[in-house]
Amino acid sequence: MNNMDNIICPGETIKELLEVNNLTQNDLADKLGLELKTVNLILNGKAPITNETAFKLEMIFGIDASFFNNLEFNYRKKLNQFANQEVVEKEYERIKDVYKELVKRNLVHESKDKYIVVDNFKKFMEIVSLNDLEKEYYKVFCRKANVSNFDYINLLVWIQIGLRKARNIEIKDYNKKLILEKIDEIKELTKLENQEEARKKLYNICKECGIIVLFEKSMPKTAIYGIAKWLDTNKPIIQISDRGKNVATFWFSFMHELGHILNGRKKGFFIDYDKENDLSENVNLGEDEIILNQVEEFKADKFANNNLIPEKEFKKFFQNKNFSKDSIIDFANKNSIAPCIVAGRLEHELNNYSDRILNSFRIKNEF
Repeated sequence: MNNMDNIICPGETIKELLEVNNLTQNDLADKLGLELKTVNLILNGKAPITNETAFKLEMIFGIDASFFNNLEFNYRKKLNQFANQEVVEKEYERIKDVYKELVKRNLVHESKDKYIVVDNFKKFMEIVSLNDLEKEYYKVFCRKANVSNFDYINLLVWIQIGLRKARNIEIKDYNKKLILEKIDEIKELTKLENQEEARKKLYNICKECGIIVLFEKSMPKTAIYGIAKWLDTNKPIIQISDRGKNVATFWFSFMHELGHILNGRKKGFFIDYDKENDLSENVNLGEDEIILNQVEEFKADKFANNNLIPEKEFKKFFQNKNFSKDSIIDFANKNSIAPCIVAGRLEHELNNYSDRILNSFRIKNEF
């Protein structure tokens, strides 16, 4: 951390220039058109070098004004850091782990300097204080994840990664009719053996329909599968994580978020958390808002289920209670969907995630 002894004010440099040029402080005051007292304050770091003074120093010493401006800026920055050492220490401890994750993803530069780490993190998140993140979390999100070791900063970082990427992606205007026509084509992608290729094709299909789809590796302590958001009224984003590292989970999450885009509001975020955890703790919401969110989540679930496997067909299959390997494969083929999607739906409906036959259909999905 900074020590006051290591913080050198710009005045020390100016004093050296005075000595080299055989000038006194009185001479400098006359040339700058300032009182001697003001010049003395500048030389001792008690008064700032203004832009006007920097331009005059350029004329006097033949050194670009930006040199003096930079000296002043860096001096004031270090003074501010020194005055806020305790705050920086706390902020560093709070974000050091997620910062390492950002370094791994080549999104920020690695540094051992705590000030640089904290500054880089704030720049990446586009905030002034970490307190802004807590305010943003409670202001924006409809639900608080009540899961073990949940970290709202990690969640906001994961979302920010996507938002920063999305800003640079040019897409056509959103076309609801076209994306609905593409559902069957999207379902076919679930059957591809190479799911990385499937994701590329999904990205291109959605881009053609005016929807940005981002695949972002899951962040620790977030329990999040995906989000849906509108950057503006005509630029929707779907961001999916690889949480669970399961192909069936991925496709349900995508369809769920697509359901939000097609049928939900254009304000705020829709967040798809881990449904196996208690997510009932709502914050800063009135009763009507809570009910509206629950309705929209139900609609998104229904859209995902029905568009992956028609509800009427699944109901018949489920009531038949024949969940053999051959039966699952046959049913999947009839409905033009990957068998792992059927098995995943059965696991959910039966609340049984350890069945040997159902587990045999699981396919790993990792970004």
